[in-house]
Amino acid sequence: MKVQLIIILTFLSAISFGQQLKFNGALVDTIIIKSNISVYLFDTKGTTKGKAQTLSFAFSPSKNAYLVNQYSQNKYLSTCVPDTTRQRTKNKFYRLKKTISNKDLENLLNSLLEDIDPNKLINQIDTIAFLNYMNKKQIRKIARWYKVDWNFKRRYSTKEENESFYKSCKSIDSLKTYLQSRFDTRGYTIVTDFSNVINIWVSTTDFKYRFEGKYPNPIKQPWYNHSDTSHIFAEPILNLEINKFLTEIVPSNFLLISSISNKALFDDYIVWYFERRKIIH
Repeated sequence: MKVQLIIILTFLSAISFGQQLKFNGALVDTIIIKSNISVYLFDTKGTTKGKAQTLSFAFSPSKNAYLVNQYSQNKYLSTCVPDTTRQRTKNKFYRLKKTISNKDLENLLNSLLEDIDPNKLINQIDTIAFLNYMNKKQIRKIARWYKVDWNFKRRYSTKEENESFYKSCKSIDSLKTYLQSRFDTRGYTIVTDFSNVINIWVSTTDFKYRFEGKYPNPIKQPWYNHSDTSHIFAEPILNLEINKFLTEIVPSNFLLISSISNKALFDDYIVWYFERRKIIH
């Protein structure tokens, strides 16, 4: 029995970590994830100040697995007059496990290839987690952040009215409406003085793909596929599982990762609901 158990565990481990993955029919060599946040200061020098983190995985034929080959942080300051760049790089490689399972990477790759109809996004939501999160404390917390919590004070509303509001906010039907209407897949938003973006590069034996999730899109949805340069605008990809699987791969404190978390999604829903009820204008 013990021998059989060892054989089974070894086999499962080989499935989890072995074999080179494919993307669009070609073998995947490297996956790079990079977050960047920067701001243009509008001074006489044309200064841009920013911070970036990079995490990459490369396939090792000798190990028959994908290994972390870079995890670094870069802070930089650049000016136009004069044309200069100063940067400081910090290696964070030692803080990570060096091997990642194929299944985690494969989930992310598959999600990058599938655009989801807004009416079906509800199927990608953990509704139990949503219902647990939508409590009076969290709703009031968002109200205080936007300085509209006075709406829930006794002078302006009764206890019964408040309880009715909390209950209606905690509604799967309202969540469905939010998901169907919140994410704009038309065109491509460009912000010139501020950058808040996550890029994913997938390098295969045939091609190099780039996918971008960016501000000001809510929770960086939709993502954009920049791989086909023959198009004027990038191809939008609406798929909440890109966010889900990306958060499962990178460290919990990876730059900007909190902006695509379930918490970010649920908080954005509360803000949307406030706007819908004319509490936030």
